[in-house]
Amino acid sequence: MTVAGDPVHSGGCLCGAVRYRVVAGDSQTVTHCHCRMCRKATGGSFITWVEFPAKDFAFTTSEPHYFRSSDLSERGFCGHCGCQLTFRDVGDPGGFDQDIWVALGGLDRAGDIVPTHHIFTDYQLPGLDLDDGLPRWPEQLPWLLLDGELPHPTVPDDNEEPRPTAAPATDEFHEGGCLCGSVRYRATIDDALLVSHCHCGMCRKATGATLVGWVLVPADGFAFTRGEPASFRSSTAAERRFCATCGCHVTFQVTNEAVDPSKRMWVAIGSTDRPETFDPTHQAFTGDRLPWLKLSGGLQSWPGLLPGPRADDSL
Repeated sequence: MTVAGDPVHSGGCLCGAVRYRVVAGDSQTVTHCHCRMCRKATGGSFITWVEFPAKDFAFTTSEPHYFRSSDLSERGFCGHCGCQLTFRDVGDPGGFDQDIWVALGGLDRAGDIVPTHHIFTDYQLPGLDLDDGLPRWPEQLPWLLLDGELPHPTVPDDNEEPRPTAAPATDEFHEGGCLCGSVRYRATIDDALLVSHCHCGMCRKATGATLVGWVLVPADGFAFTRGEPASFRSSTAAERRFCATCGCHVTFQVTNEAVDPSKRMWVAIGSTDRPETFDPTHQAFTGDRLPWLKLSGGLQSWPGLLPGPRADDSL
């Protein structure tokens, strides 16, 4: 499972409130998941789950918050910064509760982990071009669950699109929200639309997702229409907002006008109701890119921050 061969892994969230330690077992299953529930739980474009024996996993600093996302599963996340940490079957008649799935984005040595599969590729975002040649499954891995045994979400979403299909983002506004439905928003889209993948380690540790896509919107055109999210000050200049009930990251905003006077904010694509309408044209912080995560599609690539009003020393 690891390049270095060390079976002991540690990890945790961005703020450091929750830490864990785990020992790798016999499983070599490291799965990229493209399902809508994982997107809505993190705000990311997709998440990678690493299978470990539950008996060899332990939280070493504090305990996470939990959200029962379906009749069969429970997700653990940091209640302070929102990072998704674990996924575990708690009501599965198939007996898979002896395993725990750990979000790769929270692992300290995420680059050492070698992915093995893609699942739920019928729901993969059309603007996400992954060049890796890995086996792909349209739904769940068939040796884990058959289609008829898939979990039923705790909170069904009337806004869900059955299958993502590419479409231009020409609407005046977009709506979105978290997995549990506690937080909903509406965002206005203007002519300065900018959509970018972010590879930075902070976004991984903040969300647990493997890759996070962001769309830039006017701050005065964004409003929460249901609930109020929690917030985490991830740096001296920026604030991230997420749902305190399920952990989904919703926005990232530079709050220091001396650093960024543009009065815009970034909305996590995975939290939007129609993420397929956003077509990323850039990828930022490729210097932090995981070694096996290669995106095709002619994206403009930047080793650090996208060019703009902020200088590198203001990060």
